Amino acid sequence: MKKVILLGLNEINFDYIKYYINEGQLSNFKKLFEKSGYRETTSEKEYKNLEPWIQWVTIYTGKTFDEHQVFRLGDIVNRKDLMQIFEKIESNGYTVGAVSPFNADNRLKKPLFFAPDPWTQTKASGNKTFTKLSLAISQAVNDNANGKLTVKSIKALIKGLLKYTSLIDYGWYIIKLAKLKSQTGIKAQILDKLLADAFLYEWKKNPPDFSNLFLNSGAHFQHHYMFNSRAYKGDLKNPEWYCPQQEDPLFEILKVYDIVLGHLLELNVRLIIATGLHQQPHKHLTYYWRIKDHAGFLEIIGIKDYTKVIPKMSRDFLVEFSSVDKAKTAEKIITTFKACLDNKDIFTIDNRGKSLFIELTYPANISDNFSIEGTLKIDNFRKYIAFVAIKNGEHNGIGYVLDTANKIPSSKFPLNKLHTYLLDEFKVKK
Repeated sequence: MKKVILLGLNEINFDYIKYYINEGQLSNFKKLFEKSGYRETTSEKEYKNLEPWIQWVTIYTGKTFDEHQVFRLGDIVNRKDLMQIFEKIESNGYTVGAVSPFNADNRLKKPLFFAPDPWTQTKASGNKTFTKLSLAISQAVNDNANGKLTVKSIKALIKGLLKYTSLIDYGWYIIKLAKLKSQTGIKAQILDKLLADAFLYEWKKNPPDFSNLFLNSGAHFQHHYMFNSRAYKGDLKNPEWYCPQQEDPLFEILKVYDIVLGHLLELNVRLIIATGLHQQPHKHLTYYWRIKDHAGFLEIIGIKDYTKVIPKMSRDFLVEFSSVDKAKTAEKIITTFKACLDNKDIFTIDNRGKSLFIELTYPANISDNFSIEGTLKIDNFRKYIAFVAIKNGEHNGIGYVLDTANKIPSSKFPLNKLHTYLLDEFKVKK
């Protein structure tokens, strides 16, 4: 039996890949599309449930959202009742490894390697360089809006580069690092490439029967730079200060993925590529903002009696409390805050009993003289937040799956069925 690698190219729009292929680019994608083709998958019907941390839990558990009810990134760690594909395959007698599986909990007894995604609070497994690199990438991703890297993270990233990168790829990293301040999205390209390099190194050292590599920068670039893509044919444009018109970050990350595909195709494996869903162009400009110092801001607005604050993706953060009443008190404070300019809400809150999942959802531009008011007035709110991005892409429930073994259906199928098709390869060992 061939080893199986599940490559997650989160939310990638395959029509955009085909556009670049028609330009004569992305030779490995072209080879795969021509040889194996791909199928469409269907997912949730309600737009609010079209989130990758929902769809990837569906792939990992084989359950639709109505069945698994995991609505937020990181919530999987509290759902021990949901058995994931990783431990199912391991319990059947096979070895497993993973790098950045999305919204997945590390419950493996003997993983060959496991680095969680940057937002899910679960343990990394592997050698010291590997686990420290996992923590460093998590810190780099979560502090991206502030542009800060700790000394500890910098050291771990350097050690990771030295260990996991081949001499052939050193030139690529040097060129990218030289453009770090002059070109949009370089850090995300480097991080995804490094994740892939670490995966390939660990895989070759001790090949798992089943493994999962998940890459997210392409989704990030579609969300925030799709209007810069040559494949985009709409009328909207990003401001020049945000992303110069001559730059195409989506094409740049797809070139990285094409390199990764080239390495994976050299292995004698069954390769399955899945996107979960895909993105289509957003119809207007929406700004994303992130609180710089979550704990500091909570103290300013009078919320001190909590146990933990956890930053999540871009605009989101989770605040945990010791009781339901304390969470309700904090919710009442946060919901009072509105923009003085247009009276729009600043935050959206999901109360989960003893925790609050909070999103900074104010959608417009925020200038230096922007004020908000709730239980108190905060002048120059801008100094407490960091600009994240302008929304370019939005979710569409159609996803894509490519299987080099051609063992998936020849027509469109529900996303949760991918779980079954993967498990079919790993019957219980006798």
